Amino acid sequence: MAMRSGRNLSSGDLQHADDAEKETLLDHDSEPEEDMLFSRTSSADGQLHIDGKISSVRIQIKEVTDVMRDNVQRVMERGERLEDLQVASDRLTSAGNEFREAARKAQRRAWMQNMCGRIIIIAITITAILCIIVLDVLALYLVLR
Repeated sequence: MAMRSGRNLSSGDLQHADDAEKETLLDHDSEPEEDMLFSRTSSADGQLHIDGKISSVRIQIKEVTDVMRDNVQRVMERGERLEDLQVASDRLTSAGNEFREAARKAQRRAWMQNMCGRIIIIAITITAILCIIVLDVLALYLVLR
């Protein structure tokens, strides 16, 4: 093709320039203007083939983007579930500590009741023995008198 500036450009040069421009545009984020540029139809078979490759690359990029968005969403949900598990774990830990303290108090109370029972039995036994001894001594005192 001949241009008005006097330079002669071959169709290969123009094709190479189009390919370079498309590669540059694919490296950046997609904008509506770029979408229009890539979606235009071409009359040349070579251009259709390149546009087909570009559209397949765009489809692959969209699929990868969708997968990545899904993965990020799953990671965020997992983080929320981990936070919920941490809160539940903290509650269980505090409940376990409260149970341990209550069990210790109950154990001390049972030990004290057991000791009180033993002390009462020992006191009754000693009192009975003392009563028997005192009665025997009193009986001996009365008999000997």
